[in-house]
Parts: sequence; structure tokens; C-alpha cells
Amino acid sequence: MSRPLLLTARRSRVIFSLRDKPVGSFPAHTIPLFTATISTCAAGLLWYFSHLTAAVTALGLSVLAFVIHRLRRVSAGLRESEGKIKSLIESSPGLVWAFYFDKRPAFISRDGCGYSAAEWQAGGPEFFISLCMPDVRPRLKKALEYIRTTGEGVTNLRLTLLEKNKKREHSFLVNMTPVLDGAARVVGVQGVNHDITELETTQKALRESEARFWDIVETAHDLAWSTDREGCWTYLNQATRHIYGFEAEQMLGRKMSEVAHPDHMEKDGQAFRRVLEGKEVTQYETTHLHQDGSARHLSFNIKPRIDSGWNIIGAMGTARDITEQKLYQHQLEHLAEHDALTGLHNRHYFQRELNKMMVNAHRNQETFGLLYIDIDNFKYVNDTLGHTAGDQLLIELSLLQRERLRKGDILARFGGDEFTVLLHNMDQQKIREVAESFHQLFESYTFVQNDKVFDIRVSIGAALILNGVSSASDVLAQADLACALAKSGGRNQIHIYDPADLAKAGMASDMGWSRKIREALEHNRFMLLFQPIIKTKDHLIEHYEVLLRMRSEDDTLTAPGAFLSTAERFGLIHMIDRWVVEHAIARLGELHHQGMHHCFSINLSGRAFQDEELLPRIREALEKNSLDPYALMFEITETAAISHMAHAKEFIEQLKALGCRFALDDFGSGFSSYGYLKFLPVDYLKIDGNFVQRLADDPVDQAMVQSMNQVAHALGKQTIAECVENEASLQLLRAYNVDCAQGFYLGRPLPEINR
Repeated sequence: MSRPLLLTARRSRVIFSLRDKPVGSFPAHTIPLFTATISTCAAGLLWYFSHLTAAVTALGLSVLAFVIHRLRRVSAGLRESEGKIKSLIESSPGLVWAFYFDKRPAFISRDGCGYSAAEWQAGGPEFFISLCMPDVRPRLKKALEYIRTTGEGVTNLRLTLLEKNKKREHSFLVNMTPVLDGAARVVGVQGVNHDITELETTQKALRESEARFWDIVETAHDLAWSTDREGCWTYLNQATRHIYGFEAEQMLGRKMSEVAHPDHMEKDGQAFRRVLEGKEVTQYETTHLHQDGSARHLSFNIKPRIDSGWNIIGAMGTARDITEQKLYQHQLEHLAEHDALTGLHNRHYFQRELNKMMVNAHRNQETFGLLYIDIDNFKYVNDTLGHTAGDQLLIELSLLQRERLRKGDILARFGGDEFTVLLHNMDQQKIREVAESFHQLFESYTFVQNDKVFDIRVSIGAALILNGVSSASDVLAQADLACALAKSGGRNQIHIYDPADLAKAGMASDMGWSRKIREALEHNRFMLLFQPIIKTKDHLIEHYEVLLRMRSEDDTLTAPGAFLSTAERFGLIHMIDRWVVEHAIARLGELHHQGMHHCFSINLSGRAFQDEELLPRIREALEKNSLDPYALMFEITETAAISHMAHAKEFIEQLKALGCRFALDDFGSGFSSYGYLKFLPVDYLKIDGNFVQRLADDPVDQAMVQSMNQVAHALGKQTIAECVENEASLQLLRAYNVDCAQGFYLGRPLPEINR
């Protein structure tokens, strides 16, 4: 226990005592000194504390000023952040909101669904619920109750709200969290509504588009497919049923090579390896096998299959079944070399083989033979029983002659009722024996039709193909001459060609067309006539057809039907084609320079495709006469085009590349199918005159003309009706929408063109 300190004075000593107990004493003279010391210390302490107080006060004021400054800066920062947050919320594409369960004022960032922010704020959660479509209101109520009771948030709640005008529904994706007070109690809910209406619309359209795409892919006639790097199918559409005879599911995981034709496996493998190297393969044709073992010809388009890391993980593409197209192409190729009626080789094929034999005869010193067979009484059968019976006769005679052929010999239908036979390993004696065997074949044959019996007789001319014979046309001329001698000798005979035959009386004159043609070419005795072709709608001249005539020494004009067949047999037809083309282009050039901008349609022979010089001459003539190629149109007959399908197509495309146009003449005269028209890029179809001459009186001709015109227009081609001879026919053609017409009724061929 502390005791107070007491000071007492006794004479000369100062005694310190604790209560009544003395502690010590000082001499009396030290008291003033002690007193001064105490005073000095007190003054020092007073000075120190006064200054300390000032320092502390200054320090406190400084700290307070710093705190105030910082508070101001923080307050400014908070206001700035608050403004940014408010601006961010107001510019947010989502609707930001907060509601209190105790009806305190709510927060809403902007208008929504046609309602103002004030309406949202006043309505609270109940207003939010009322805007929902009836089927989703329970969902929102449960979500709000869940937040109130658990204090947990709700994410990606899909709601559908109706606009104020009730015209449109909006889809929202809603995220909600609880609003807590200071005691961590849930007092409200806050959230963001993301409008996903356009997104859902886009996604729906995308899904529908994707569904349509897959519907198209799955139902497509073409095969859609993909494989891995090992060539195993990873996807196939339902075209597998048609192409392979399997369901797509049955083929998945199997290798593509399992259905490849053995002859194409190596080639297919090379194509697949190119794709795995990053190359695309287009229009690759191969052959695969159907389940039943039949071959399916396919055209593949293949590209690499690439993953997200740009690694090639396989192949993908499409495949078109071209089996029918290949079959049709084969049929067309067959028709190009075979007679459509009898199935025998046609004239084009026969002459090609004859040229080969000529080469062998010169090169290998081989000797061949040629028979020229003409049916003596075919015209009588045809006129008596009709064309159907005549066709049946030709078919039966073709089968009859096939039986007599040796291996390697070639039988052809050379003309209407003419057959030719190429014979290997012949001499004078052998060719006579073979000719007699063919003659005997016909002697023993009888044609029966409609209870009528006809004995068929033939005249046969024969010629040897020797090393000394100059050309194929000479051999044909010799056999033709021999056949003519057999006919002139009374028919139903055989004649073997002898060089002395040319000197026989009257024969040189009968076979003199070759000489006349050469002389006409040499002395320029061919001439051109021009017949107008008019538009049926307005009678304006569309163009002029260029027609050829041969003028004799006495100025008599001969139509080409009299000499063109001879020109073909003697190899002079190319010279005639060139003469016509060069003179027609020169004449058209003159007219254009005179201001008459007409167009010409030039007829070409059926052998024009074989003349390699013709196209360069056309190009040269156009340049020489400074003529627009569009002013020229060329014509070939339908029969010639079909007989030389591949060459015709190539020739037409080359002329069209120059800018010229093309017409198919005598359309409907010699072919029963329109399918070949898809392969010939002609601009006009000239309807054969046999269908037009009696058009006004014959319902069958009317139906045929309408049919041909409709097919032509469906293929994007224009039509020209030939041989229009009266106004009634012209009116019908106009009614059928036939584009153009020509004939004597509209204008005869003339040597000059008037303005």
C-alpha cells in the first residue's frame, strides 16, 4: 500500500518522513538550490509539453486533411464508377432489374416488352409473372420461391413473355440471384433478362434448313458419302439402295474397295491417294458392283475430309450413277456405226473399214473383195405392201445374209435397198464363188406378207481390192458399175468388174457424173440460188438458204440430188462443200458491204465432218470478207448427224465457237427418238417437208409437227418448217408457234437477192 510523501521543517534540517517515520534530512542551505532545480525542471517540462501538444495537433490536422482528401477522391471515384456501371447497365442488351419482396421501389434498367420502366418498377414480381405466357408462369413462381427460401441463384431460366400489344411473343433466358440485407436475409431478387427471340428464330430457321438439307441429301438420287483414311465408309445416304442394293447401315464401316469392280481397283486406289494428299478429284468415272453382281457406272467428285486442326482424316463427296447414260451413249455410238432398222453396219462404218483394207492392200500386198448387192424388186414390194412391209423385208434379208458371212467379213446396209460386203483373202475365182453363193441365197428365199408371196431377186456387182487400185472411192465405183451392168443385163445376175467395162457402149455415159462434177469444179459451173426463210409472226425474212445447182454446157441446171451420191462415191464431195462455203461467204460479204445485212444458211454434205480442211477454210473466208460469223448458219441432215454423232457434235461445237449458228435439216425424217438432240448443240430444227406439204389436210402430220415443235422449244431451239405450199399451212404453223417457214408459197430460189 502506497504511502503519501510528507515534508516538514525543523530548524536547520529538512526532514522527509513517511507519516511519522523520518526518512532523511538535508542541510538547510541546500533548500534554495533544490527549489531552483525543481522550478527549472518544471519549466522545462511545461515547455516540452506545450510544444508536444502543438506537434500532435499539427500531425492530427495533417492526417485529417489527408483522410478528407482521400475520401473526396474515393467519393469521386465511386460516383464515376457508379455512372459507368449505370451507363453499362442501361446500354446492356439485357433487361437488368431488381425487385423487393416488401414492395419497396424496384429497379429496372429500361423499357421492356412494350412496357415502360416505371410500369415494371410499380408492378414488382407479380407484374413480371403476369407478363409470362400461362404455360411458363408456374416456372417463374417456383424460381422466385426457390430464391426466397434457399438464397441460391437460378440460371438460364427460359421464359416466354407477351408484348403489351399482344402481337408478338418474346423468348428470354433469365439469370436471377437473391438480394440480401445487412443480416444476410433474402429481401428481394435481382436478375437479367436476355432476349433470345431472334436467336431462337435463327436457330429454328437453321434447324429447318439443316433438316431440309438432310432431307435432300438423304432422298437425293446421287450418292453422298464420306470415308476415313483407310477408305471405310463413315457416312452414306439412301442412294445406296439404288446403286449398291444395300441399306446404308449395312455398308458403314466396310471399305469402298469391297464394291469396286476388279478392273478399276488400282485406278480407284490412285484417285483415293491423291485425295489424301490434299487434291480434289472431279468427274472421276469408275465402275462399282451392285449386290446382284451387275456393274454400275459412277461419276465421283471427291475432296479431302479435314478436321478442326486441318488434318486430312479421310475423303468425302458425291457420286452420280451414270449407268443409263453410259448405256445410252453406247447406243448412240452403236447407231453411229450401225443401221437403225437392220442392225447391220452402216455406210459410214463400211467406208472406214474399206479405207483400212485399202491401206493393207498397199502395205501388205493383200487382196480383198467387195460385193455390191441391189434388190431388184424392192420398190415393187414397198409400193404394193407399204413401207412397213418393206422394212420387214430388209430386216429378213439382213438376217439371211448374216448366216452366209465368214468370220472377219463385214456386211453393211449401204443405202435404202443396197447392201455391201467386204471379203478377206480374195482372188478372181473366190470372189465369183462368194458372189454366186450370195445370189443363190436370195434365189432360195421367199417373202410372205398378208398372204402374198414374193420371190426376191438381186443384182450383184463384185470388184477386187488390189494393190494397184488408187482409192476406196474407185473400188466402190467399180463395184457400183458392175452392179449396174448386172441390172442392165436383165437383173438377177452377177457381174465381176473388169477394166474393159468402162468402154462398153452407153456405160461411160451413165457413169459420167464423176467427169461432169470434175469439169464443173474446174470450170466453175456450179451456181448458188437463194430461198428466203421468213418469220411466221411478221413475214420478215429471217435469213436465206443457199442452194446448189450444177450448170451444164447448155446452161441446164441440175439439182444436187442427181450428182451428190456419185460425188460421195468418187471422193469429190469435199471439194463441192468447200466450193459452196467459199462462194457463199464471199457473196454474203459483198451484200454486207452494200449495206444489205442478210444472213445465209449453208447446206453441208453428210461427209463434211470428215473434211479436216473445211473448218480452216470457213475461218479463212470469214476473215477475208470481214464477216460477222453470226450471219452464217450451217445445215446438215438429221440422218448425217446421227450417223456421225461424235464427229457431228465436235464439228458443230467448233463452228459455234467461231460464232456461227447451226441447223438440223430434215428433222423427223429418219430417227424415232428425240434423245440425241440433247447431245447436238444446234440452234434450229428444220421440220422435214414431208410433214408440212399436206399439213392442212392431214391430222397425223399436224400432230407430228406440233410434237416436234414442242420438243424443239423445250430444248431451247427454234424451228423452221420446210415446203410450205399454201396459206392454210402457214396459218397452222403460226398457230403452232413454229418460228420460221420456207417454201415456194413464200419465195422460190433465185440467183439474186433484192433489197
